[in-house]
Amino acid sequence: MAVELRSHGVEVREDGVSGAVDAGPVSRPQRALLRPHRGGLWWWMRWPLQEGVSPASAGVPLSPVARTSDAARRIAGALSASPGRP
Repeated sequence: MAVELRSHGVEVREDGVSGAVDAGPVSRPQRALLRPHRGGLWWWMRWPLQEGVSPASAGVPLSPVARTSDAARRIAGALSASPGRP
């Protein structure tokens, strides 16, 4: 995932313990991680918890694990659409 995100010009920090990848600026990271979904392993995008938002709502499934490039493209798109990004 880190390689795919970097190919889209996204700043990436890897968590070698859990396998998660933080994408984007340190102040507003988007976390990509693997979670079960629909009977398989999927890439999910999670973001920092916000006041009034349930932890269960703090993420969305992106793509099956075999389609890492699709997940990276969606994360890069979400980051470019984030408020405060040039």
